[in-house]
Amino acid sequence: MSGTFFTEAIVPAITREDPRYYTLGHGGFFRRMGYALSRTVLIKTDSGGTRFNWSEVAGNALEASLSNAYYPPQERGLRQTARDWGAQMESAVVNNIAKEFWPDIRHFILGHD
Repeated sequence: MSGTFFTEAIVPAITREDPRYYTLGHGGFFRRMGYALSRTVLIKTDSGGTRFNWSEVAGNALEASLSNAYYPPQERGLRQTARDWGAQMESAVVNNIAKEFWPDIRHFILGHD
């Protein structure tokens, strides 16, 4: 929950970014896959431009740092924080891919929109 709070509320409000994922929805598989991957590090701003995705990258770093406080002292540290941050970023990539291709998968399975 804290990861969502950081990546979709606090950091976007500070950086004036729109944390929602907008599907490309057209083009070939590799174009859409590349787009989904790029949205982990690129984002739309409130003014409609594109820039580095501070919401995702910094928000996940803040969440990883906070979650570090729940570990026993011997398991805390930069290595654990980096590992948690990497897992959060990996999750963001998987979520973007799912959001990009789910409408096509749903249409294939159900045969309608």
